Amino acid sequence: MIINIRVQARSSRLAVGNVKNGRLRLRLTAPPVDGKANQQAIKLLARLFAVAPSQVELVRGKASRDKSFRIINATRIPPNAFIDACNSSGGNT
Repeated sequence: MIINIRVQARSSRLAVGNVKNGRLRLRLTAPPVDGKANQQAIKLLARLFAVAPSQVELVRGKASRDKSFRIINATRIPPNAFIDACNSSGGNT
């Protein structure tokens, strides 16, 4: 499954936001320096989908706010509104 994300780094709190324009918004407290925000996004997505962080792979957007992650063998799926938004933007595999 490919998930499209919009990242807000250096946020005051760690949070999962709404889906907007087919992208899930993640608010991350880590700065976008040395891959710290990417690593925090991977850990947050791993928790959200109940997989190990090694099962979450950044496939596009290493240095961008707009990123795509591959989730391998997800055991828990987020609410239907999120899945519908991902499917309508071509984010499924």
